[in-house]
Amino acid sequence: MTLKKSIKMTFVLAAALSLLTCGSGKKEKIQVVILGFDGANWPTIDPLIAAGKLPFLKQLKETSAWADFKTDKPTKSSVIWTSIATGKTMKKHGILDFTYLKDNNLEVPFSNSEKREPSLWQMLDRFGMRSVVINWYVTYPPDQFNGVMVSDRFRQIIIKKPEFANDYVDTVTPGMDFYRLKKVIRRDYGRTIERIGMPDFIKLFKKINPGKDVRKSFTLQNSRTFVMQDALIEDVTDTLFKSKQADLYLTYFRLPDIVQHLVLRLFDDEYIKSTFPEGETWNMSVEKQHEVIGRISQELEPVYRYMDRLLQKYLNDPKFKDAYFFIMSDHGFSLYPGGYNHYDLPKDMEAPPGILLVKGPSVKPGKINACIYDIAPTILYLFGLPVDRNMDGRPLQDVFKLSRKLKYSLYSLDKNKKKVRNQAADREAIEELKALGYIN
Repeated sequence: MTLKKSIKMTFVLAAALSLLTCGSGKKEKIQVVILGFDGANWPTIDPLIAAGKLPFLKQLKETSAWADFKTDKPTKSSVIWTSIATGKTMKKHGILDFTYLKDNNLEVPFSNSEKREPSLWQMLDRFGMRSVVINWYVTYPPDQFNGVMVSDRFRQIIIKKPEFANDYVDTVTPGMDFYRLKKVIRRDYGRTIERIGMPDFIKLFKKINPGKDVRKSFTLQNSRTFVMQDALIEDVTDTLFKSKQADLYLTYFRLPDIVQHLVLRLFDDEYIKSTFPEGETWNMSVEKQHEVIGRISQELEPVYRYMDRLLQKYLNDPKFKDAYFFIMSDHGFSLYPGGYNHYDLPKDMEAPPGILLVKGPSVKPGKINACIYDIAPTILYLFGLPVDRNMDGRPLQDVFKLSRKLKYSLYSLDKNKKKVRNQAADREAIEELKALGYIN
C-alpha cells in the first residue's frame, strides 16, 4: 500500500470511529444527592399526604422508587448513618453506640477517629471524584478527601457567642470554607421559626400543661437549639449545593427524630395515662394504635411540611435537573408498653423501618425492598464503580432502567490521614446526647 493510500485509509477509519461515537451519544454524567431526615417514617407521613398537607411528598412518592426502609438494631443514629455511608454492619465499621467507656471508665462519644471502614466519599476519592458532605453523623473530626466536609460538630456553633466562633474552625475541611460558612449563621430564634414554619415547642408544652416544669424533658428543654441547628444546616446546604461542583452531595436533618422524642409531652396527662397505663399488660388494640399514631402525625405536621419544602427546593433546583436523589431516614418509631420510641424496644419487636425514595432519570417508580446496607453499593453501581466485596448490602439494580457491569473490589481507609480527638468536642457531644435522652 502506498503512503498516500495509507493516509487515506487512516482518515476513513478515524471518520468511521467518529460517527460511531456520535451515534452512541455522549456518556451520561452521573450526579447523586443524598438527603437524610432522621426518624422520618411512613406511618406518620402517610396520613398527612392523604390529608393534602404534603403535596410535594405525595407527588414524589407516586413518581419514585420507594421502600419501607429496613433498618437494624440497635437503631441508634450514630450506628445506622455510618452503616448507610459504608454499606457495612457496626461490627465492621466500628461505630457501636453513641458512647463507650475509655480509660478510667471515662464515657466518651464515638467519633470519626474510631471508624474503621471508608465511607462513600472516601471510596469516590479513590477515583478522583468530588463530594460535599454536610452534618452527617459521626464525621468529626472531618475527613480529608477531594471535596468539602462540614462535620456534625459544626452545628454546635449556633449556640456559641460570635466571638468564640473560630473555636470551630476544625469542624470543616478545607478550613477556608469554614470562614465562608460562618457568614451564613443566623441567631435570631423568633425569625428562624417564622422562616421555617416551626412552632415553639416549649410554648406548646406550657399551653397544654400549665405549671409543669419543662426541665423534666431534656429534649423539650433543648428543642429551640435543635430547631436552630437544622435551620443552620439548611443555610449551609443551600450555600454549598449552589457554590460547589461535585459528583456526590450529602446532607442530613434531625428534626423529625427530635420532635418524635418529645411529642408525647405535647399531649395532656390524662390522655397519656389512659393510653400508656402503668403496671398493666400491653394490650393496645390496633384501632387504638392507629388513633395514637394519627395524633402523633398531626403534631409532626410542621416538621414534615418543612421537610416537604426542603425536598421541593432541592429536587427542583436546575443544577440537579438530571441528578439521582436518594431520600432516606435511618429508622422509624414504634408504640410499645413504655411509650413511643425507636430503641430500647422489647426484644421481640422488630426495628421500626425508615423511609427511602429514589428519584432520577432512569429510575423505575414503585415499591421496592431495600435496607440500610444497600445504599452504598447502589451508589457505587450507579457511578459504574466497583462494589466492595465486604459490604453487607446489594446494589439495587432493578430500580434502574440502565445496564451496568457489576464489578467488585476492596476499599480501605487511608491510615496516613489520621484524625485527632478533641476533648472539648467530646464534652459537647456528651451534653447533646444527654439533652436527647440517649444517655444519662
